[in-house]
Amino acid sequence: MPAGRHSAGGADAGTGMDEKDRLLLAALRKDGRRTLVALARDVGLSRSATQERLDRLLRSGVIRGFTTIEDGPAADGVAAYFLLRHEPGRSCAQLVPKLRRIPGIVTMDAVAGAIDLVVRAEAADIRGIETIRAAIVGLPGVAEVTTQMVLERFQ
Repeated sequence: MPAGRHSAGGADAGTGMDEKDRLLLAALRKDGRRTLVALARDVGLSRSATQERLDRLLRSGVIRGFTTIEDGPAADGVAAYFLLRHEPGRSCAQLVPKLRRIPGIVTMDAVAGAIDLVVRAEAADIRGIETIRAAIVGLPGVAEVTTQMVLERFQ
């Protein structure tokens, strides 16, 4: 969508998303299996306008794909959170592209406080988590990594 197209419709200056985008994301979170026609009806747009928004959200990285979420950490595997601090002079924006290349990383969130980045990873077993951790520790710009294993996931 061209820049500025949402400006009159209440687009968020930081994300470029407007209320229709937020409604679309909420509908997908509620039921990711909804048809395009049902999603369009939910947000009050035509099917083609909804498809354009989905395509834009995918291109921009707001939606990174469509997946199945099953019960338990990593669906009978294991999950962990890695709490990262980057080196002085580095930024989360510099680390994220490198982290995206590591298989098993599910989400990354920049946070304020004593740590800089919270990374969630999933693997088949503890060895897989250890492999992911080793890959993170080996990245240039990572100063410190603390690992928190997930014991139970609540919905």
